[in-house]
Amino acid sequence: MKIGLLGFGTVGKGCYDILTEREGFSFPAVASLPPFPALPGSRVTDDPLSVATDPASELVIELMGGLHPAYECVRAALEAGKHVVTANKHLIAQYYEELVTLAREKGVCLRYSAAVGGGIPWLPALSRARRLSEVEKVWGIFNGTTNLILDEMTEAGKSYADALQHAKELGFAEANPAADVEGWDARRKICISANIAFGAAVREEEVPTFGITLAAPADVSAAKEMGCVIKLIGRAARTPDGVAAWVEPAFVPAASKEGVVHGGDNVISYRAGHVGEESFFGPGAGRYPTGFAVAQDVLDIAAVRPGAYADTVAHLPVRTEDVKQRYYCRPLRAGGGWDDLAEKPLGEGFVTRPVSVTEMHRRCREQAFLAALPEA
Repeated sequence: MKIGLLGFGTVGKGCYDILTEREGFSFPAVASLPPFPALPGSRVTDDPLSVATDPASELVIELMGGLHPAYECVRAALEAGKHVVTANKHLIAQYYEELVTLAREKGVCLRYSAAVGGGIPWLPALSRARRLSEVEKVWGIFNGTTNLILDEMTEAGKSYADALQHAKELGFAEANPAADVEGWDARRKICISANIAFGAAVREEEVPTFGITLAAPADVSAAKEMGCVIKLIGRAARTPDGVAAWVEPAFVPAASKEGVVHGGDNVISYRAGHVGEESFFGPGAGRYPTGFAVAQDVLDIAAVRPGAYADTVAHLPVRTEDVKQRYYCRPLRAGGGWDDLAEKPLGEGFVTRPVSVTEMHRRCREQAFLAALPEA
């Protein structure tokens, strides 16, 4: 199979290494930033659109990241009748309905296993579960950077700022870590997971999201009082009139499968009829884990396996008004305004009465740190 490769960074090189170890795969054209790598038999250019539409390639791998020019290149490749594999969660979350529909119209495959979970075979497993049974819900730790930061705060007693700096030094956090710490990365992944689990087309901007930037040692101590640790958890469930999906910090029991996940690893689960609950654990990023998932998608296409993870694509509204749970809440400033929520004190904060996700996120935005409490 002849492949056009868009992006020769960390993951692009990993994918190239994996596929060139096998017979039958070649790269006629590769898009890279200068200085160009020396790749025998490949035309290397800084014009990704020319690679996406190169007639010598029958499949395009997009590993540039971001929305533009990735969107234009992927769309052009699909329009040209080429299969596409991408690890770009931002692209798939933003343009899911459009790109999946276009791939079907052109009779080509669009696969994106590496977009959620890195090397974890999460999306293929979720798709297989949905073929035989109704998926009730999906949840888990979708972002390794925030998991590392919260782990350092819990295990090493670091402040949020010190834990973030260490994550940068280790190469987990970007210079601008907003996508991770604000919860946007996890939101994109829960959107994609919900789309496959429920045959939906969830819009990212509709998903309530609360990140970890306000987390403090006082919150770690409050979690320990309850025998818990703090994790950033994404959740989605099918409702009678749509989908409930959200991302927020949560207190999880220290001995639970989420509680024992350390460092930059992920753990993601679904619950479905017949099979019950299944969980998937592993590294959520990295050159070879992510490159491995991309290469697996390429092999699936080469073996003429189905190109779509879900057989329906329909926008379903996100509804979290009726999802009620108790929270730990720590206001950032002294003063009133919280009496209608408070049920009992906990550390420097308090435990709330059952309150909807929508209301809690609205009340606490820039005003307090929140963390969902374990179900009773």
